[in-house]
Amino acid sequence: MRHLIIHNPASGPSSDEIFDFTRALAEAGDEVVMRFIGTGMEMDEATVDVRSFDRVVVSGGDGTVSNALDFLRDTHVPVLVFPSGTANLFFNNIGNAPEPAALAAACRRGQTKSVDMGELYWKDEAGDIQRHGFIIIAGSGFDAAIMQKAAPSKNEIGEIAYALAALATPQPTVAHFTIEHDGKVDELDGIGCMVGNTAVIQNDINLFPDCRMDDGMIDITVIEPAKTVELLPTLLAGVLDPTGKGLGRPQFKMFQAKEARITCNPSLGMQFDGEVIPNNSGVFGARVLPKCLDIIIDNFSKLNA
Repeated sequence: MRHLIIHNPASGPSSDEIFDFTRALAEAGDEVVMRFIGTGMEMDEATVDVRSFDRVVVSGGDGTVSNALDFLRDTHVPVLVFPSGTANLFFNNIGNAPEPAALAAACRRGQTKSVDMGELYWKDEAGDIQRHGFIIIAGSGFDAAIMQKAAPSKNEIGEIAYALAALATPQPTVAHFTIEHDGKVDELDGIGCMVGNTAVIQNDINLFPDCRMDDGMIDITVIEPAKTVELLPTLLAGVLDPTGKGLGRPQFKMFQAKEARITCNPSLGMQFDGEVIPNNSGVFGARVLPKCLDIIIDNFSKLNA
């Protein structure tokens, strides 16, 4: 069996565990190729021959995983996500057992689930259209501001960097959002607009209660409060009702769609899967790329539900 492991050695606190995984994975007769992302090895180079492998393992944080899966979409090679990053939110949404030996066993077994990606597209500063796939959440406004402020310290202090960034943004900019989705138009004011492919964040809180990564839809929400402190009812609902099926998500206006065009006035910063991107035009789009990835799962996976 031929295995390709794509690893980001700078990904986070669990980076070294990939070597325990590799020892548990390899058997006599196997070929295991490990490629390290960084200076001298870009993701397009690391993934150029993925169809020649039986399994592909992507090891890193959510940004690394998002970038790799964007290159792996529609190849339909079984892909195992290995959690080496700070938050590992996409891995948590999959729900596999996290121990290296258990992940190695799941990788050899090769049971897969076909899942969606989201695709974000926007105009850059030169006016050219750019795009990138996303696996968790993309958006404009409050969440992008948090990602930008947390970036310098997240590798050192972990997930607490996001909480500190939120506290450092007590009065986010309020914008007017025009959302054109599947033939409908909605206009709302808020501090951010998020588009989700998956929705479970830290502490197993589900931001979008109806969101699944295999439903052929993207989930869109506008965060309506004008101040960070006004999010307390939503935060409390998340703590008391992590799934969101009972209390819902107060102050979040939600939609589901296959594709949407979103105009933000004034223009705010943007992010996808924790990666901050410039967007001066204030206009971006998002759509679902249905069942374009074959993700390896185990018996514990949330995707079995």
